[in-house]
Amino acid sequence: MGIEGAVELAGRTATELARMVRGRTVSAREVVAAHLERIERANPALNAIVTLRAEGALEEAARLDRTLAGGNGASGDGPESGGGELPLAGVPFTVKDLIATAGVRTTAGTRFLGEFVPKLDATAVARLRAAGAILIGKTNCPEWGMFPYTRNARFGETINPVAPALRRLSPGGSSGGEAAAVASGCSPLGLGTDFGGSLRWPAHCTGVLALRPTAGRIAGTGQLPAPTLQEPFVPNEVTLQGRAQVVGPLARSVEDLELALRTVAGPDGLDPFAVPAELRPSTGALPATVVMWEGPAWPAPRDDVIQAVRDAGSALERRGVALAGEAPDFLERAGSLYADIRELDRLQDVRRLVRGREGEVGEDVRAAIATAEEAERRQPASDPAVLWQERDRLRAELLACLERSPILLMAVATVPAYPVDGPAPSVGGRQQSMWDVLVPSRLISLFGVPAASVPFGASAEGLPVGVQVVGRPFREDQVLAVARALMEERAPAPWMTWEVGG
Repeated sequence: MGIEGAVELAGRTATELARMVRGRTVSAREVVAAHLERIERANPALNAIVTLRAEGALEEAARLDRTLAGGNGASGDGPESGGGELPLAGVPFTVKDLIATAGVRTTAGTRFLGEFVPKLDATAVARLRAAGAILIGKTNCPEWGMFPYTRNARFGETINPVAPALRRLSPGGSSGGEAAAVASGCSPLGLGTDFGGSLRWPAHCTGVLALRPTAGRIAGTGQLPAPTLQEPFVPNEVTLQGRAQVVGPLARSVEDLELALRTVAGPDGLDPFAVPAELRPSTGALPATVVMWEGPAWPAPRDDVIQAVRDAGSALERRGVALAGEAPDFLERAGSLYADIRELDRLQDVRRLVRGREGEVGEDVRAAIATAEEAERRQPASDPAVLWQERDRLRAELLACLERSPILLMAVATVPAYPVDGPAPSVGGRQQSMWDVLVPSRLISLFGVPAASVPFGASAEGLPVGVQVVGRPFREDQVLAVARALMEERAPAPWMTWEVGG
């Protein structure tokens, strides 16, 4: 296939590609080859994909083509129906290197794991593959997914595809490699994880969509770090990370988010937190009212970030959605409460895994472990019951607010993407830490409700700004309906004109 045809296929959505492959207007092998060509051109500048599955993906695509030629798996009517037998027929996808992939190297960005190759797919990966999607690679992440940037001593740093040669911006983290792969057209669909914003923050930085589903909507089996390296990797029932970290999709269209969610949702009998729950279609789910919050007083979002939230509210008003007058200011406490409860974990899973082999992990991880151990020696942990009781009280207030207005609009983060080499961002003349920047996402993680990052505005520098769309538990349909309305209302995005590799 020529470059022109490859570029066209690599720019299409997963929904479009699956329809074309099922209809046999293009072969799965052509689709995979086009994305491999895109990776060859773009990835050297980005370092988003760290393990490439080229030969295996092409062979798998050829087998799928033979299956479709035999008349199997060619039905499907879109995301509401689930798309028939193979709703993602021939769609290439990438996976964050924190998520297990059978037969494909999974390193969690750490030298500690060596060339570890899982025997089992994570549940979400297995379900995508069963739906006809084809794994083409693993994407970079910080070591053990512990930080909101994307670099590690093993693979180096991932660069944001938004004008990489000019700005060398971070794509955020910890799903930064995945966001960069999707934003650059190397992958139409990706799987990442989100603990304190690890899907939403990278999507905000790179101008793509991400969905953090309701905790329990998607089985989290297959994520690292886990209590042991014995497969399958099952979430830890006694930590905030085990309860709050979720697997979720990144994409360039709302239809793709919904299709991916519908494909991977549901319990697997292994994850203790996953539950069966109705997944309603987003068509016709736009709510009558939404409520808007401009964020905590500190760490405060930058003015241009707040303006994007306001503009999103105005766009929804044009669609006939009313803005409620109340602001959920009770969320002010939730950011620090998240930090307090996360402190109770004290990195127990990572510390257990690397004990006695600390020299095999990177400097940032060793420093974090040392800090956790020092705190354990010097400071008795806060009473978990008291903190979780406060969390439950705040969650009840949030759910009451969302019962009146089903959607909350707010910032994803306090600032847009910033340079990989610093300096730290500043708001109102005050410097913010990398954790301060994530407070708007972190506090939502505490409550286990669904939230999407929707690229809607541009910063003063012309960088992507995402708006966080937060919904009621298991009402992803309303979150996606609002996301679709915003995508239809947004102005052309200036950062979408870049091109990597000439």
